Amino acid sequence: MDGLLTGDERRVVGAAQHLGLILSSDWPVVAAHLLAQGADGQAVSELAGLPRATSPWCIDQLVPEVLVELGVREMPTQQASDLVARLVGPVAATRPPADEFAAIRFLARLAPALDYPGGAIGDAYVAAEWLDCECHADSPERDAAIALEKALRTPDPLDIDPGLLRALTAQWF
Repeated sequence: MDGLLTGDERRVVGAAQHLGLILSSDWPVVAAHLLAQGADGQAVSELAGLPRATSPWCIDQLVPEVLVELGVREMPTQQASDLVARLVGPVAATRPPADEFAAIRFLARLAPALDYPGGAIGDAYVAAEWLDCECHADSPERDAAIALEKALRTPDPLDIDPGLLRALTAQWF
């Protein structure tokens, strides 16, 4: 374990992994950013040195060791979803095309694979039902979706290196 990674960085890596948001092919890039920030460990170094085209079977075997080396602890799905939600809105705002509900749509797509958890993913799943229905254009449900998207796009900031953030979220939208 090292002292240069922030607690937020450790938690976000753990949350993204828990929710299945880091593809096997993205782990070498994520590990390289962790290594550049001073993460120390055999598995982090080995994973950072692998090409993206390496077999997922080889990469996936190293991931649990990397998480142990980083001191990443397991977390409940709702806690992981709420943490990832704090990243989604600001990232969605920077990615084209500009969908006014990109953060809600992204989080809502995660719900079925995670057995419809509560928290931010559950809220987004419920809100997504009203986004494309013209009959709800001036409804309380639509207003709630607008408020949720606004809240997602203006979260409390997390202390995360911009390069690591880009590596984690490159495939999200």
